[in-house]
Amino acid sequence: MRLLVVYCHPHSASYCHALLQRVLAGLAVHGHDVDVLDLYAEGFDPVLREDEWLDYLHDPGKTVRGTMAGHVARIERAEGLVFVFPTWFFGLPAMLKGWFDRAWLPGVAFDIPEHGGVARTRLRRIRFLAAVTTTGLPWIVLQTLGYPGQRVIKRGIRVGLALRCKQLWLSLHSIETATLAKRERFLAKVESRFAAVQ
Repeated sequence: MRLLVVYCHPHSASYCHALLQRVLAGLAVHGHDVDVLDLYAEGFDPVLREDEWLDYLHDPGKTVRGTMAGHVARIERAEGLVFVFPTWFFGLPAMLKGWFDRAWLPGVAFDIPEHGGVARTRLRRIRFLAAVTTTGLPWIVLQTLGYPGQRVIKRGIRVGLALRCKQLWLSLHSIETATLAKRERFLAKVESRFAAVQ
């Protein structure tokens, strides 16, 4: 499977980076074709500028062919998506949210009917969706709040993918107080779960 792994963390020696390495080690078991997009290492600009917004409204193809062409090509090639990120302020880091704002464009992720109505997806070829995240909050607190980050990916993003798209969500809660043993167990779990992806 051709997988686009989108990684979002500013520190190259973080626990999140260790999680990315375990994701990649697991995916290597079945020889998946993996493309890693490291948003911070790339210096990705998450800000949707006014000119891009106007293109989005009037000529979305201009942005698809221009500033976001490389990202668009990577999305269009993918059969699966994996996101590795920390949960900050209950949801996605701004960098990752900005990537969705700028890269998931009309003509790429969906089509807007000329005379109105519901947008039509263009991502039915994506048959696997996964996320690996950490959070400082206990599980029950995020559940009480509706788990905003999980909802964006498992419901919002998922709705436009293949009808039988497989999903995987792995989250280590209460990261600040997690023991070394608990962190190691989670790393092993991540690698094992991704080694099972076919």
